[in-house]
Amino acid sequence: MASSKEVIAQLEVIAADFSEDTIVRQKRRQLEVIDFERIAEAGFLMTGVPLDRGGLWQRPSSCIRDYSRMVRVLAHGDPSVALVSAMHPAVSAFFLAVEEVDDEPEAWAAQRQQIFDSASREWWGTIMSEPGSGGDIMRTKTLARQSGNGYLLTGDKHFGSGSGHATNMITTGICKGSDKPEMFYLSYKDEPWDGSTGCKMMVEWDGMGMSATQSHAFRFTDFPVTKMASSQVLERSGFVSSQMSGMLFVGVVLGVADKALEFARGKLTGKHDGMRGFERVEWSRCENELWLAEQAYEGALRAIENEESNVVQVVLRCKITCAELIESALARMAKVVGGASYSRAMPLAQWTEDVKALGFLRPPLPLAYDQLFAFE
Repeated sequence: MASSKEVIAQLEVIAADFSEDTIVRQKRRQLEVIDFERIAEAGFLMTGVPLDRGGLWQRPSSCIRDYSRMVRVLAHGDPSVALVSAMHPAVSAFFLAVEEVDDEPEAWAAQRQQIFDSASREWWGTIMSEPGSGGDIMRTKTLARQSGNGYLLTGDKHFGSGSGHATNMITTGICKGSDKPEMFYLSYKDEPWDGSTGCKMMVEWDGMGMSATQSHAFRFTDFPVTKMASSQVLERSGFVSSQMSGMLFVGVVLGVADKALEFARGKLTGKHDGMRGFERVEWSRCENELWLAEQAYEGALRAIENEESNVVQVVLRCKITCAELIESALARMAKVVGGASYSRAMPLAQWTEDVKALGFLRPPLPLAYDQLFAFE
């Protein structure tokens, strides 16, 4: 089994290859199978498998820096691929975090092993968000009813990043007779999306940023799903999953910012003496904001590594801060670079849209601020 450092080294090679076709990739509206085959071969899927089963996971404090680095490196080559890849360890954290439960200990242990077997060879993703929920997965209106030994799910879901790519997608719903959301997983990768089997694509992803993530919206009608064996998984996993998803998503967007800064500096080479006052000021502010984002990121990584008591709050602050600073920095960068920042033949315009994704990723900024206020 490759170590995290070896996986990162292989991902750097893959990202460098991706970078050779940056403009072509930015025009894509769908994912390519070959990209994810290469990433899987590099050992990335093992981020969703615990160390005692041959994987890379131990606990957040031991692996968050390497995991975040992995997706940051991938974003140097293709932000859409990086974001969809980040979903795999982010989703796996729900299962990795909950080793024992009180309600169904044997069933949960068996299901957990099945999930790890899958995560070692198949991609996992998420389609939790719902229209009108504001990104709060606990406000689900989706219903699940028991049918034989399984469950059937009915409801609208969107932002299903990796739809058609990931073999399994986690989601939430409410069982009949209960008001408590629970977690399920389903597979619609190879299903017809015309509604004939209970899965209908309502809106094909057409985002200005992260354009090739296939984050489609679906309506499920009595669609078969697998319920988590324990009803405690969703609640008990929150402490770990929030750390993992927050830092993975920040890592992706920082990777985009890395490439944007590299591009902009190249454009400004030899032009510093001729820069106007406005350009000098905006460039300094741009660099300051990216520097501050880096400090927030590093501070949150250290908080996780030190297992600080307020770590969830720190990660939330990091995500909010980085979302706002990086979006602002790239807007300033575009003003300094000038016309090249507005051309479809240059990458900066698309990168500027890509970094805005962090403000919409779970938790989206309105919900993130609500949660931050609740901490106070």
